[in-house]
Amino acid sequence: MSRAVILCTMARLSFVSCTSSNSEESASLSTALETDDQCVLQMRGNAMAQAGKEGEAANQTEAEAKMEAYWSENSCFAAPKSYGLAFKAQGSSFFDDFTFITVDKTHGANRYLTKEEALKTGVVETSEEHGTILRVGDVEHSTAPNAPFKRQSVKLHSNHAWKPSEGMLVVMKYNHVPYGAGVWPAFWLMNSDILWPQGGELDILEYANDEVSKVSFHTNRNCMLDQHKLGQCMQGKPVGGLGPSNCNTDYSKNRNGCLPRQVQRSGEWFAKNPGVMAAAWDADGVTVYHIPNAEIPADLSSDTPKPETWGRFVLAYVPFDRHSCADIAKPQEIVLNIALCGDWAGGAWLRSSAARRTGYTIGCNADISNPVGDCCSKFVTSNTHDVNGYMKQRAYFSIDYMKVFTPADILSAPPLESGTFKRGGVEVKG
Repeated sequence: MSRAVILCTMARLSFVSCTSSNSEESASLSTALETDDQCVLQMRGNAMAQAGKEGEAANQTEAEAKMEAYWSENSCFAAPKSYGLAFKAQGSSFFDDFTFITVDKTHGANRYLTKEEALKTGVVETSEEHGTILRVGDVEHSTAPNAPFKRQSVKLHSNHAWKPSEGMLVVMKYNHVPYGAGVWPAFWLMNSDILWPQGGELDILEYANDEVSKVSFHTNRNCMLDQHKLGQCMQGKPVGGLGPSNCNTDYSKNRNGCLPRQVQRSGEWFAKNPGVMAAAWDADGVTVYHIPNAEIPADLSSDTPKPETWGRFVLAYVPFDRHSCADIAKPQEIVLNIALCGDWAGGAWLRSSAARRTGYTIGCNADISNPVGDCCSKFVTSNTHDVNGYMKQRAYFSIDYMKVFTPADILSAPPLESGTFKRGGVEVKG
């Protein structure tokens, strides 16, 4: 008798002994034995299914190991470094090393609040227990030309900056990110010591409406992406189409910076797949990662990150051409903001299915120069129960922490102050 039959029979006998009288034992035992074949088939089916799952997992693990070896052999993505924790914003002290900026340069339907205003109105809040929230707030009267109303929001710049040429790893662990019609959030890096974009800008997570996120880099020089390296390292990943390979940026001349082929997701996808957004940046380029909560590696959790082993989580790779991109970026500060409408979300309003579903496409235009008649601006500043609920349910960051890691051998050096902090939040003048 097979082991499966023995197990099934024992189960039947146990059932019979517990539930049958002496007069019924024979008949019950006969019935149990007749159903042994069904039990055996079920157990075999379960065993085969389990074996199939284990086989799939083993195959996936083997495939991932092969790809990690390939990336390592071809020097793809982040170079190995011994990183140490240089900066942490978390819990009740999250905002201590950030400056709240009130200037909006993207012509939005938002008003960026001061730190005092944001805390008082509840647009930002933070605690050890619940982490940090940045959200859009109420609609308010505005004194801006042709814009009778604005909706409250925030824009943060870190008080410290770090040198990409020395190596830096920026990490944000989040539970939710903003998304929706008219919403334009961004988690990015920039230099504010000199006029933009001379010091460089890296967009880590940025999208508008229901468009996909775009990792891009901006500078005033003809810095070129290494397309051979990009193709070699991103093969096998579900990347989108190729964008500009020249990172030179001048919007007045339709030069929008470089946009490498990358894995792209919508804001709603990121919001519903919480985890870590990270960017490793050194002299050779930038690698951007999304790591799901359930897969955050132990090295990151212990503040000893090894991004060179995170290849399967890579969303985008920005390999710089060594000649044209030498010393391409000045010290970078962190920026986190939620813009509403404006150049991107407002300009692309009529192309967005999420925007069209709001119904704000009739009797208005996609015209950010005239907020009174602009469809996007009219939607996000509508002080109705439905629109207020829509914005407040979607347009917020929920963050566990933000960290910056730098090579261990420079951790003892005093931190650099960002240009924004040194000027007290005032932008650099040209």
